[in-house]
Amino acid sequence: MAYATVQDWLDRNGNHSFVADFNEDGEADTAAIARTLEDASAEIDGWLARRYGTPVKDPLAAPILRQHCLVIATHLMADTRYTRDDEIDARYRASVDFLKAISKGMADLPIQQASTDTGRASNVGVTFVMPERVF
Repeated sequence: MAYATVQDWLDRNGNHSFVADFNEDGEADTAAIARTLEDASAEIDGWLARRYGTPVKDPLAAPILRQHCLVIATHLMADTRYTRDDEIDARYRASVDFLKAISKGMADLPIQQASTDTGRASNVGVTFVMPERVF
């Protein structure tokens, strides 16, 4: 599951669409964008898997994950000497730093917590099992 769509990428990267023009026809290659978004999502999942079930499907986290997916995908597509851009590199490094911080527990994704608390005391207790006394 990709955290962003091809249309998300096209909407956000109009000024960098040249990085996705692999057949040099002046148009972004949507199939290549889709593959790269999947790759970027897999990279994100690699960082998040330590702390979250992946893929993360929480609607509160979706905008953040979409943003980082788009940044990483753009970097992956621009990984040639002809399309390398300092702005793309800086954004990629910032995204990876953020994902590293999440992995290390220094940052969190906004995740909805499922509430199971009913406000009543539980009747579940603790049971200790110990060996029989010798003397």
